Amino acid sequence: MQDVYVFDMGGVIKEPFNLEKFYLNIGTTIKFEDFKKYWDENILDAEMGNITSNEFLNRILQYSLSTTTIEKTKEIYGECTGNLYTDAINILSLIKSKGKQIYLLSNLKQIDFDYLKKKLDINIFDDIFLSYKLGCTKNDTKIFQILIDKLGTSPNNIYFFDDKKENISNARKMGIKL
Repeated sequence: MQDVYVFDMGGVIKEPFNLEKFYLNIGTTIKFEDFKKYWDENILDAEMGNITSNEFLNRILQYSLSTTTIEKTKEIYGECTGNLYTDAINILSLIKSKGKQIYLLSNLKQIDFDYLKKKLDINIFDDIFLSYKLGCTKNDTKIFQILIDKLGTSPNNIYFFDDKKENISNARKMGIKL
């Protein structure tokens, strides 16, 4: 089988989520450090699909003592999702134009994917592997085994692009090229 190319989303194809902007716009008086700690403690549940995006955002709003509605919070969330990197989109298009297969493997919540579809033609990907649908994240080698199995190829044929050291390390453990 020919080589395939697998890309992460945040920090690779688009700007990372702007948590500080989100924090500043939802109307809270708690300290950012406390907010971020709570966010980090709860995000995995949403990224693994254990809770819905609404449940996640409601947790955040309740903890932050925000009176912002869920609808307004979703709007603010969308404004914080980050723009696409033009160069990355051009690279994806170039790889695709050479007849190569490209895939998305990302730790995303449903809300992230909903906003992504508004910014990017997701049909550029041959398939999409999202943590909230698979029930595991790139923090665990299990997601890479799922990817390898579904692609039906050797890890030696997979090139993986990610911006986080721990994700790269887990891919490397599974024999995936970086």
